Formats: sequence, C-alpha cells, structure tokens
Amino acid sequence: MYRIIGADGREYGPATAEELRQWIAEGRVNNQTRIQAEGTTDWKTLADYPELTGGTPPPLSPSPARPAAHVPNYLVPAIFATLCCCLPFGIPSIVYAAQVNGKLSAGDIAGAEEASRKAKMWFWIAFCLGLASNVIGGIIYGLQAAALTHHRWQ
Repeated sequence: MYRIIGADGREYGPATAEELRQWIAEGRVNNQTRIQAEGTTDWKTLADYPELTGGTPPPLSPSPARPAAHVPNYLVPAIFATLCCCLPFGIPSIVYAAQVNGKLSAGDIAGAEEASRKAKMWFWIAFCLGLASNVIGGIIYGLQAAALTHHRWQ
C-alpha cells in the first residue's frame, strides 16, 4: 500500500500498487509525484519505485497549464483601515488579506478569490465606519465648542 501527494498538494491513499499503475496509465501520477510506501516515513518520487513503473519510469508530463491568476490581496488598504479608521473591523480585513497569497500558492484560486472578496468587504466596512465616526465626532466637537463659546458670552 502506498500514499501519494497529488498535484494539488493533498495526500491520497492508501492505494495498492495496481491502483498506482492505473493512475500512471491515466496520467494522474508522474515522475514528480511524491510517494510513501506503507511502513516507511520518507517520501520518494515515483522514479524511486521501479516495481510500480516496470523499471521504466513514466515520462514527465507537463502540469496542466493554469492561467496565472491575479487576485488582489488588499493588504495595504486593510492595514490603513486598521490603523487610521476602525481597528475592530480592520483586523478581519488583514486576516483575510494575509490568506490570499497562501491560497494562490497552493493552487486554491477559488479560495484566494473568496479571501480577497472578504478582505475588500471588511476594508470598506472599517473605512466607512471610521469615516462616519470621525465625521460624527467632529460635528459633536464643533457643537460643543459652539455651545461653550456662546455660553461664555452671556
């Protein structure tokens, strides 16, 4: 029995030698695939297991070409909103923004897009609430100053 690490970075198995040979034939496993034999702790490439390839390793199959996804992480706006606008709502923005690049590196484009969307949402919430609270605070301060000034002149 064997375990493999797929192209998506996830661990699969246990799988029999026959299943692995079938995956080789289907192109789901290639020379770069990391494999761990049952009872061992080290991971090796498929080429290190001639019993699975019949002595001749399968050719390196090119990874399916994925378009380079550009997903904005909104980290700079998230930090700005946290420091200058509204701390409690800026923190989730930073957390989601920090997840974007890691998910892209792992090939999880949908997860990266979702984290980016949430980072942007929390940024705008923090920015708008911070702006609103500053405007309301300024109005209150102005009214108090006007009331004190008016009270002194009477």
